[in-house]
Amino acid sequence: MKNVKIKTNDENNRENLKLNIANNCFKFRAISVVPIILICFFVFNPDDMGRFNTLISISGFALALFGGLIRMTSVGFSKPVTSGRENYLKAENLNTSGLYSLVRNPLYMGSFFIYNGVIIAYSSIYALILLNIFFILNYYFIIYSEENYLKKQFGKEYKEYLDAVPKVIPNFKNYKKNEGKFSFLKVFLREKNTTFYWVLLYVVSLLLKQYKLNDSTIDNFWFHAIPVITMFALNIGLTIYKKYFTSEKIYT
Repeated sequence: MKNVKIKTNDENNRENLKLNIANNCFKFRAISVVPIILICFFVFNPDDMGRFNTLISISGFALALFGGLIRMTSVGFSKPVTSGRENYLKAENLNTSGLYSLVRNPLYMGSFFIYNGVIIAYSSIYALILLNIFFILNYYFIIYSEENYLKKQFGKEYKEYLDAVPKVIPNFKNYKKNEGKFSFLKVFLREKNTTFYWVLLYVVSLLLKQYKLNDSTIDNFWFHAIPVITMFALNIGLTIYKKYFTSEKIYT
């Protein structure tokens, strides 16, 4: 007979507190990092890397784009009703193939690369440290909230997946081919906000960096602004299309 450990009231209280924190982190996961990035922009000054400034800006964009592609790939192959845009936990299916066979949280890995790319482009080591401290703590609780829900929702199936697939460091030996077809429509509808926001933050990082390093002057403002305006217009169009011309299960 197995010994069953009975939790004390203090242990239950600590676990309930941890879960309440985790659920609130999950609820605000879509916007929680943005204030930290804005704090980074206005509290820390960028470092002048001289002739390497352009290379660093391009490297930051490439890293953010890489993160965006990870998110798009994950979303495009995801099953319906697995990780919608709601601020509450909801799942009718479990993703276990494709990127989800390598790592349990590919969407959050993508977000990690996106936000680090933005701050790398801004060129402040202190901002990068603050961002990553917050990101790691915040997403620790977000993942804890999700895993607690999924254990209850899928039971043994999820526990087996939990044991087989790492949380954040990919294991490429685990790869399983995607079970479904890629949906561009789902990517457009579900990732439109994330893509718009990270492009906006990237452009803001370049403009502020230029403003602070060039004696409060900005060159080629419209070169930076036109892509953001274009994406904003596209975002509005996709939002209208999503609201009036699609069913919920296409983008959940």
